[in-house]
Amino acid sequence: MDANGQQRRVAATGALLRQLLGSRPAYVRAWRVHGDRQRGEINQRAVAKVIALHLWEEGVRPDTELTLPLKLKNLVNRALTGQRLTASTLEQFIDAFAMAEEDQRELWRTYSGAEGIAQTVSVPRGMARRQWHRTVSLFERYYVDGERNLALRRTVQCIEAKEDGVDSYLFNHESSVTEIDVIHGGRIGRHYEYADGLIADDIVLEHVLGAGERAGLEYASRYEFGNGVTEVRRPARGRTANVTLAVHFAPPVFPTYVWFSVWADHILGQPVEDRKVQLQPSGTASICLPYVEQTVIGFRWRWPET
Repeated sequence: MDANGQQRRVAATGALLRQLLGSRPAYVRAWRVHGDRQRGEINQRAVAKVIALHLWEEGVRPDTELTLPLKLKNLVNRALTGQRLTASTLEQFIDAFAMAEEDQRELWRTYSGAEGIAQTVSVPRGMARRQWHRTVSLFERYYVDGERNLALRRTVQCIEAKEDGVDSYLFNHESSVTEIDVIHGGRIGRHYEYADGLIADDIVLEHVLGAGERAGLEYASRYEFGNGVTEVRRPARGRTANVTLAVHFAPPVFPTYVWFSVWADHILGQPVEDRKVQLQPSGTASICLPYVEQTVIGFRWRWPET
């Protein structure tokens, strides 16, 4: 990523944050409870207190850490002045102030310089456990064999801990998965079946992460023979950044049509959005997105009539 371009986006995002926190009545009320305006400006100590209260309430930081608002003051200052702003910090602002969906979209569009996909899941399914990480990059490729069956899914992923003590990643997958091979970064742990049809396995990390630390994962999923699958879905609950999805079809027969699709549920329902994608001569179709959040994305395809 171009460093100068990213710094310009950080500065623009900081300016947008100042505008929102200083003009939206709900956001102003949230921080003014903890301190009035200072010479007509946003009270950064009060903003830091709002974020600290959110982190305490969510269990991300212990409520015994009484100096947290003071520690966050510099982070708030750097963000609002456009000096430094990470995706994780932007998430904290958005969550702590319960920002409206349109404000979230504008902030992330400004920060990333592109449009992502978010908030298509209106009724989220239950979670096997609270999400304690964010994905900072994801590359996933699905392989469909020459007999038109989904055979393999390979994933390369970098996760960042949102709090101390993150020791595993919960991998949600299809019921037709017969084997998961963790190539790098951990090992398979506990198995879950929950939320009326969701299936997941823990990938236990090689070492426990502290808040802000990252880990790389590479894993492969294999599927039962003869599944005849014609779509793949990848859910994203929390924000997942830098997403590349691809599906590769082995000869001799390629699909007539391939769509990148967006759904409102992990399993059920028709797509809420379809985009026809070009199948390359190699048999691969792909999509790149700056981020996804609270959505389900993937591919659908149609085979030629025989």
